[in-house]
Amino acid sequence: MENTNIYSSDEEAFNMESSRLVAENLKLRKLIELMQEDVELHCTLKEHKRKAEIITPPGQHKKGRYDLREEAQMVNSGPRLDPEKVKKCQRIVGEMAFQLDRRILWAIFLAQQRLYGYYVPYIKEKIIQVTRSPTAGKVDEKLRCELFRRYNHTMDELRKFGYNPAVHPLFTAYIVNTYGITKDRHAKTEDLSSYNDPQYLNKMITECMPRDIVKDIIIILNCLVYFAREDGKSLLI
Repeated sequence: MENTNIYSSDEEAFNMESSRLVAENLKLRKLIELMQEDVELHCTLKEHKRKAEIITPPGQHKKGRYDLREEAQMVNSGPRLDPEKVKKCQRIVGEMAFQLDRRILWAIFLAQQRLYGYYVPYIKEKIIQVTRSPTAGKVDEKLRCELFRRYNHTMDELRKFGYNPAVHPLFTAYIVNTYGITKDRHAKTEDLSSYNDPQYLNKMITECMPRDIVKDIIIILNCLVYFAREDGKSLLI
């Protein structure tokens, strides 16, 4: 009887130790995945910034480095625009570009999906990554097919508004890097109403932004209008 108790005690201790090791192993795996994601984010941001610095906005192939901030003051041949109005417009345009990228990612990976390290120019690579197990290397073919289906559907819909998957993902990155985004998330009610009025935004963009990129910014606006209609949310969330 005494031997039986000893064996039972040893087995219980072994099971407890095994459970502890399994839990630690899972924690280590999660830590490694987070570290890999962090490294990937830094590399992606570095590459993203490099491309954004050298990209030539659509329609500007014959010019050298294009400074949107300087060109914004030469939009009209009439009186000089109010600098504060131009700056406000630039911030809103930057916010539009940022939110369009978010809406595209949400449409493909769904809103509940954590989007840290997800970038529109690298959607296809991200789909391949998230559908492959980081440990076993096994591919979730069903999920991969579904994500690519969503991607193709989203791009097909956006193409109807002039969106070019080979151009506009980098263009929106350039806009965000150049103008930034709206910092004030507690704008006045009348401002929020204006920011979600496509006609108001269209007029403001036409008046304040450089002529050579107005067409592409309007494409961004029209794509946001499409998403707002599809998901029932505001133009700018």
